[in-house]
Amino acid sequence: MIVREIYEKIIPEIEKDITDGLLNGLGFSELATKVHDWVNKIGLRILEQIVKDADKAFVDSAERRRHWQIVRKDTRAVLTAMGQVNITRNYYRHKKTDEYAYLVDKVLKLAAYDRVDEGLKADLILKASGMSYSRAGRSNRHAEVSRQTVMKCIREAGTLVHLPENSKKKQVSVLYVEADEDHVAHQDGQSRHAKLVYVHEGAKRNSKRCELQNVHYFASTSIDAESLWREVLDYIEGTYDLEYVERIYIAGDGARWIKAGHNYLPKSISILDAYHRNKYVRKAASGDDIQMRRLLDALRVGDKTATAKELKACYEKAEDEGHRERVLEVKKYLYDNWKSIENATKYPDIIGCSAEGHVSHVLSERLSSRPMGWSIIGSDQMSRLRAFVFNGGNIYTALKRQQKIEPIMTKKKEESIRKWMVKSFENLGNIPILQMSGRSSRTYLTLRAIQHGGLLY
Repeated sequence: MIVREIYEKIIPEIEKDITDGLLNGLGFSELATKVHDWVNKIGLRILEQIVKDADKAFVDSAERRRHWQIVRKDTRAVLTAMGQVNITRNYYRHKKTDEYAYLVDKVLKLAAYDRVDEGLKADLILKASGMSYSRAGRSNRHAEVSRQTVMKCIREAGTLVHLPENSKKKQVSVLYVEADEDHVAHQDGQSRHAKLVYVHEGAKRNSKRCELQNVHYFASTSIDAESLWREVLDYIEGTYDLEYVERIYIAGDGARWIKAGHNYLPKSISILDAYHRNKYVRKAASGDDIQMRRLLDALRVGDKTATAKELKACYEKAEDEGHRERVLEVKKYLYDNWKSIENATKYPDIIGCSAEGHVSHVLSERLSSRPMGWSIIGSDQMSRLRAFVFNGGNIYTALKRQQKIEPIMTKKKEESIRKWMVKSFENLGNIPILQMSGRSSRTYLTLRAIQHGGLLY
């Protein structure tokens, strides 16, 4: 079987290839690449042999003879992370139902017409979440694919959602919800908002940095605010015992879609984040540091009268009409969000909002930091994929969960076939060369290491 082939053919080829490499001056890195290539080749042959053994189990099965007729033998190519596997197996017809099937594909859970293995798909999707489709497709020299193939893998995966598995709902008194958006260029020339919402339990200082506790992200470019907030609510209800939650702070820049969160999240309190508040203050002060500090002091204590006074001073100091218009714009913005400004002064457990940085890290890094034009579906899937990855989701597990292969035989019969496959593997101890004493060749030593588990690759 495959072990004998490794002994008789592949290992002598490996020896010759490595010997030639050493004589030609190859270094450690080049040798490591050669060994990696050979390990992949062996892996591909083992996979091909597994399929052959499984098909032989069906061919020899008495039950198969009673119910299934062999129609023909077909070869199918499946691209894996090790390279392309060419699997050959029989195509069968059920004698009573006239149903056709590749029985091996059913046992080994190979999806019909799937040319890319799910393990490789998961790897491509993960890489594409951090780099262009083209770069992701070229990232594995043993399994290069086109950018269209990478995009197809992402499209077929659909919306991936990662929900932490909690046996018991958490009991916390305060939750923090922060939200912001990124501007993403699309292929139709329009710029659309990629919304980001994340929930956490507060911040903990780690060395010189503050680290948010148990963060969970939500992102989208296409769904409406209502659907997004319902996703947030579903997560909170599924993760936390709301009877123990006293307050849910919703912090953001005061955008209408962020304010809409109060219609869905119970016990919610709006907070205007300091970044955007300060941004507007600087716009009103227009470089006057003293005036800027006085306006900030009024806002920090929630004094509306003092704020109006300082805004009036900014207006009177304005040197041109443009500056005066900016002051009026700032006044409207602050007054529209005054309740959120007041709230920030009332509760001692309010912490700073880091939404701007999270948008940059989670969304902008992939969606808008480089010049590109997204389709509506593409930007939405990528934003959701980025959230899935940052939430710690396992792409391979998610793909396996989606896979639907209808069983064509009983579980007992499938187990019987799998046991036959295991028995079909040749016992390493039966290889003649391993029964001989006094051998010291590289072939002998290599196979002995394999036999006794001493060779790791």
